[in-house]
Parts: sequence; structure tokens; C-alpha cells
Amino acid sequence: MIRFTKGRCLPAPVALATLLAASMPSSAFGQGSAPDAEIAVAAEPAALRFAPGETATYSVAIGRFRIGEARLSVEGLETIGNVDVVKTSLDVEGGPPFFRVEVDVSSWAEPGSMRSHRFERNIREGPKRYRDRYVLNQESGTYTAERWSEDLKSFEPSTAETSGAMPADAIDEIAVLYLVRTLPLEVGDEYRMERYFKPRSNPIVIRVLKRDEVRVPAGRFQTIVVEPIIPEVGAFQAKKKPRVWITDDERRIIVKVQTSAAVGAVALNLTNYETGIAPPE
Repeated sequence: MIRFTKGRCLPAPVALATLLAASMPSSAFGQGSAPDAEIAVAAEPAALRFAPGETATYSVAIGRFRIGEARLSVEGLETIGNVDVVKTSLDVEGGPPFFRVEVDVSSWAEPGSMRSHRFERNIREGPKRYRDRYVLNQESGTYTAERWSEDLKSFEPSTAETSGAMPADAIDEIAVLYLVRTLPLEVGDEYRMERYFKPRSNPIVIRVLKRDEVRVPAGRFQTIVVEPIIPEVGAFQAKKKPRVWITDDERRIIVKVQTSAAVGAVALNLTNYETGIAPPE
């Protein structure tokens, strides 16, 4: 049974103080900002709202300028050890011709709970390329960091990052996006989870901000706006003010993602959506 904490969003003055605190070290995030009332939710998330083959395609833009394309996809069901997992991926391509950026991030997680068993990053920035893998052992509560060796043509223990202990039912940032889609999303709700596999990046905080009608290249949608915070994790840091627009229906399609960078607001806007095909029972 996965347990998380659900509360209500903070009143405006306290929320403003929390935003100001976002410039402080991540270890201070959340201190003195507990929800009004905390309720232990002892229930599994709702059934999966996505199936293998589901693919959402996005334009990537900085302000009004389109700089690339992204795809968020459910690639299929696999088995790691004796555990059935679903592989999900986020692929991003873009940048000027003289400096292309390609990011391929994949997660292997259990359907329903979305607890992760493997997480990979394959990043190309101009002439540089990095390929990292994290193996999450849910039984022992530890993760192992590995880096691809071109010489050995295999993943080897990483010298850039140490391995270590992780929380129970650990999760990665791609699995978080899919987990959010399974939660009951009511405006004002707040979820706090000690589940990110690197302990220093906890708690994961998911705030349901409002309902909003949004227009993207794929059309006009009635959505629920969610703020997902994962301290010290790239685009999901509080100071980046991440926002995710999710359709306010049973499909829970992610139609827009926005975060901030030094060059301005970066947005992924849905251009096309293909439904998946649920596997037989």
C-alpha cells in the first residue's frame, strides 16, 4: 500500500512566503509550510489512465520562439527480474543547427504504484554525450548509479555519482508525471511524498492550483493546473515555478508543461495525441 499525505493549499500570504523561500537551499524547502490539515490517505492511486502506445507530441518553445519537439510516450510492458513494469519515455530534440540538444529519459515503473525499478538518461549536447542509468532495488531499498562506457560497450559503476539508500516505494521524475495522472485532482489539494529515489530531493510536493481553459496547437482544452515540485531536480525545482496542465476528464492528458530557465519561460505545448491500446487482462 502506497501512503502519501494530502492537505489543502496555503492561503496567499503564506504561499508568497513559500515562493520567497524557493531561493534558499533546497534543504530548507517546506520548513514552516506544512498544510493546514494533514490527512493520511490509505488508498492505492486510481487505475492507470494510459496504455502502451500512448504518445503525446509537443512543440518546445522559449517565449514565442519554437526551438524543438518533444514526445512523452508509453512504450510498453516489460519485466525486470520477476516484476512487471511499464516503460515510459520523454524525448526532446532541438536547438540551433550548430548546437543540437537531444534528451532521451526513460523510466521502468510498476503500473498503479509507479514505483521505479530503472531510470535512464541519454543526453547529447553538441559534441558531448552522456548516458546514465540508475538501478533501483526496491527490496533492499538501495539504488546504483552507472554510466555507459564506450570502450567497454556496457554500463559501469559511475565515478561521477555515488549510489546509496533510497526511500520505500521510490520513484523517478518521469514516473511522477504518470503518477500525477492517477491521483484525484481537486483544486486546493496538496500531496507530499517522501518517494524520490535520491533522499536529498524529497519531499515531492504536488499542488493542485486551479482549473483553466488552455489553447495549444492540438486544440482547446479544459484543464487542471498542477505544480509538481521535486527539490534539486532540474525543471521541477520550486524556483523554476513548474506548471503542468492536465485535461479535466478521465483521460488526464498532459497538454502543456511550463518551467523557467535563464533564457525565459520554456513550454511544451501539445501538438498531437495518440491513444494507446490496453493489453488483455
